[in-house]
Amino acid sequence: MPFPNFVRRLLDRKGLRFALIPLVSYRAIANRKEVKRVFYDDGLWIHETSYGYFAYNEPCIRLDMARINDLCRLHFLWGYKPKSGDVVMDIGAGVGEEALTFSREVGEQGRVVCVEARPLTFRCLQKLVEYNHLGNVVAIHQAVTEPGRLTATIENSDDYLSNRINSSTGTPVAATTIDAIYQKLGLDRVNFLKINIEGAERLAMHGMTEILKHTEVVCVSCHDFLAEATGDDFFRTKSAVKEFLQQNGLDVLARLEEDLPQYVNEQLWAYNESLMKAASS
Repeated sequence: MPFPNFVRRLLDRKGLRFALIPLVSYRAIANRKEVKRVFYDDGLWIHETSYGYFAYNEPCIRLDMARINDLCRLHFLWGYKPKSGDVVMDIGAGVGEEALTFSREVGEQGRVVCVEARPLTFRCLQKLVEYNHLGNVVAIHQAVTEPGRLTATIENSDDYLSNRINSSTGTPVAATTIDAIYQKLGLDRVNFLKINIEGAERLAMHGMTEILKHTEVVCVSCHDFLAEATGDDFFRTKSAVKEFLQQNGLDVLARLEEDLPQYVNEQLWAYNESLMKAASS
């Protein structure tokens, strides 16, 4: 059950926050979601759990913190098995919940590149990297879109999971392409490229032809289910993304399993078989 909003809004302000912190910690621990304590740092709520530290812009009682690692494995390690030393690119990293698992899986010799557009969500990502001492993670604050755009506008709703690029309302942020990030970092091979950017995958794919030549496994979270729910065709991307990946020589596999959320079954997984064979030989 979420922490009552009227209580949070009453106490979550300068001078009163000292009263909110113990209430939030007690509520989180009582929910038995593996939360050890909750504290406030630089405008963000830090949740210490048995698995690690997570940062949110408000006390986060609704998430099952005990399952964050398990959900990452179920959702994004289904078709990719990380190895020590791997390079992972996480486009649309959010607050870094998956990044923490990726970082630990690839080890000190590996590298995780996290890209997040929304400013407040990016600050949460930075705090997660800081508190968990993730020396193998690079956090980049940019929107990923098509070539030629220097800025983009990202929505700024309270739900950090659903903000998307929007041309009319939101917060302006610097924009780039996935290829530009790949080239700027001087990467050679990418073992896993995860893309989850709320419908903007149709835009981003026009700026990722180079990286696909050097990437073993790709997972794109498509959002056609949101198009069905909202009537907004901005989210209807699965067919276009599948065609694009195939045109670039990747073998594409649609994920369809019973008893999984619809947003997981909208994933497209793609494999560069020649790279994978070369890596294993």
